[in-house]
Amino acid sequence: MDRQVPLRDVIVTIERAHPDSSLDQLVAAVIHAAHWLRLADQLLDYFVDQARSAGTSWVEIGARLGVSRQAAQKRFAPRVAERHAATTRP
Repeated sequence: MDRQVPLRDVIVTIERAHPDSSLDQLVAAVIHAAHWLRLADQLLDYFVDQARSAGTSWVEIGARLGVSRQAAQKRFAPRVAERHAATTRP
């Protein structure tokens, strides 16, 4: 799990791509951050779905995420149900 990209490397890459415009650098940073946030959500969705499929309770999932059962269920239950519906349709 050591494939983390150092923040400094990302900053340098954006600065080199847009050396003359701090606003272009900002836009590039926003685009990168939005992409990573989507990936992070998808990663969590996948593993919450796996945990639920294995019979893990919302209480246990919430505890591992550092939130209440209600918060975990509110965030993830609709997505879990949506994915299960999509995979069971004929």
